[in-house]
Amino acid sequence: MSLDFYPSANDLIESELSVLNHLRNDTYIKENHYHLADAANKYYARSKANYESGFEFFSYFDMWHRPAHQGKLKLARRGMPPPNLRLVVASLIRLKKGVFQNVTYCLAVCRLGRTGFPILRKFHFDITFSSGDGKKKSQAHPSCHLQYCGEMLPAMAEMGVLETQINQLNPWLSEPRLFSPPMSLALLVDMAFHEFPDQRSTKFRDTSAWKDLIRKQEALVLKPFYQKCLDVIVDIHDQKQTLADVFYVD
Repeated sequence: MSLDFYPSANDLIESELSVLNHLRNDTYIKENHYHLADAANKYYARSKANYESGFEFFSYFDMWHRPAHQGKLKLARRGMPPPNLRLVVASLIRLKKGVFQNVTYCLAVCRLGRTGFPILRKFHFDITFSSGDGKKKSQAHPSCHLQYCGEMLPAMAEMGVLETQINQLNPWLSEPRLFSPPMSLALLVDMAFHEFPDQRSTKFRDTSAWKDLIRKQEALVLKPFYQKCLDVIVDIHDQKQTLADVFYVD
């Protein structure tokens, strides 16, 4: 089932492929985050070859992040401190006969340690579509929402994240699902670099090529969403609906 504020499957996947194409060719990404560049290259080829089944991406990049309680002492170091966090970015767009079945984006923050990668944070940005078969879910929830923490991603387990670590975050508890704007791959990567910045990543985000990609994805997935929110709030159709009336699905 489609959502009137969400792009078509073809438009969304074409947009995501353009992001992968940029990540696999960008000099900063290749020189500083080769895992991200390699994954972009691999998944670009895979999605191009199997377009009708959807889109999938999983990768990570390591960054250094100064805890607030350390004050300015760490900034006195010469050069760039070694990474202490691993940021996982993932996406899954599942289609059936060209129709959306599920869309999810994941951001996980893991600690870089001597053994394994303990999970510090894990978020899912999901789009939920009504099945259209008349069967209601146990509970309605927002068609676009943010969820903490979600289930273990198989690729994260392959990376070395232990099931016992994610179990400490109680993934069985799906609620609350927080109403939030739709996500996309470029917006997710941009947010990760924005929240865990360094001088090099900031320069990358400021390049005209990357900003053009961000603006295109904002226009594709955010502009129609915010327009629908505005239409509901100003009540142009005099239906006296709330955002929850419109965006919650069974």
